[in-house]
Amino acid sequence: MQYRVSAILVATALAALGYAGFNGSQGSQIKLAYINSNEIISQAPGAAEAQATFEREMAGWNAQVEAMGDSLQLMVTQYEQQQVMLSPEARTQRQQEINQKRLEFQQRTADLENMAQSRQQELVAPIYEAVSRVLVTLREEEQYTMIFDAAAGALIAADTALDITGQVLQRLQNQSAEPGGTPN
Repeated sequence: MQYRVSAILVATALAALGYAGFNGSQGSQIKLAYINSNEIISQAPGAAEAQATFEREMAGWNAQVEAMGDSLQLMVTQYEQQQVMLSPEARTQRQQEINQKRLEFQQRTADLENMAQSRQQELVAPIYEAVSRVLVTLREEEQYTMIFDAAAGALIAADTALDITGQVLQRLQNQSAEPGGTPN
């Protein structure tokens, strides 16, 4: 919450200082706009395909984690059923085997989570790059001083006429329809 309040105060201060600087020295007006990046990313061309690819790949990784978890649980269950009949040395050995299996499970789970995060970033990188190019072009063409992201949480209230999310989506769709358009 502290970060959010600080971000709002910084944005407000920058806007106020910018407004005074622009109006006082150059006579130009500040032109602001905002987008909803969550909406853009979810509706951008290629987003559904990237999500489907990610979910398909995650299914395989989740199956690996589930199989390892089941194997570990089976070891624990068998140990609990047999521990009263085991010698102290055998109990210690089985506990060590379970602990080793648990460590392997945790390591593999962490590795798969890292791989999943990396893969997701790889799949959405072309979409983020296309959105960024559209935003830069739109900002230059329309001479916006700043474009805020409502999804970032720093925007508390704004005139909906300043929302250019639809324009960004339209340009992304136009680009993807062109030959050699946005990669999916």
